[in-house]
Amino acid sequence: MSSKKQFLTDGAFEVTTSFDYPLEIIITKKGCERRVIKIKKGETYIDVIMECEAATIEQIIIDKTLDTDADGVLDVNDKCKDVAGDKENEGCPWPDDDNDGVANKDDACPNEAGTAADKGCPSVDADGDGVADKDDACPNEAGTAATQGCPANPKAMVDFLQNVEGTILFTASNDVQESNYNTVISSVSDLLKKYPNVKLQIEGYASSDGSKGYNQKLSNRRAANVKEALVQMGIEASRLSDVGFGEENPKDNNATAAGRANNRRVSFTMQ
Repeated sequence: MSSKKQFLTDGAFEVTTSFDYPLEIIITKKGCERRVIKIKKGETYIDVIMECEAATIEQIIIDKTLDTDADGVLDVNDKCKDVAGDKENEGCPWPDDDNDGVANKDDACPNEAGTAADKGCPSVDADGDGVADKDDACPNEAGTAATQGCPANPKAMVDFLQNVEGTILFTASNDVQESNYNTVISSVSDLLKKYPNVKLQIEGYASSDGSKGYNQKLSNRRAANVKEALVQMGIEASRLSDVGFGEENPKDNNATAAGRANNRRVSFTMQ
């Protein structure tokens, strides 16, 4: 047996062979049906034309562009073509052993469920109140989610307001800048910033010196001025209310000078 091939123009070529007739040429083309062509003795040349049906061509196009799981990785390159995955992982999803939604490759605690914000690790909750430190305004004092992780009635705030140091005293007819005015307001501001869930009512009072109408207006100004001072220190006005009680609810005896001095005051009540 021997054969030789000679190239002609336009890409055509002729083949001569010593094979016995009849010969069979089997032609295959991806996407087309296989064809078998028989060559009989005496035939000097044959034309071979492979034509595919439109449907077959369309299928080839679909096969080349199909992305079944819509993950951006074509099926021809996707090792997990029915499950959306990552291009960097050949179309397969990254493993997540603790099922916390954070792939092992990004999970600092791959065997312990956590959150994406904590890089796959459980959120730290130092005070054990069920509010993660990252969301807890008081991470070292147990509280509730409703109060941003702070206690509803913080002991430090209660103790301060119930103590005499939590009261601002005024001289007669005055409504600002008493001896302990700024000191008390600064302390209240610090506590409000520490416990952002707390709201206060600022209550102004007056002694019995002067008329009731005058003392009512004076107590109103005392409360309003303290509120404004706290707002200037960065406390939201929505957390503060102010009210004047005039001569009502005296703390001490208005019959004495010392008693009247104790009644000219501003105090605070948690709401």
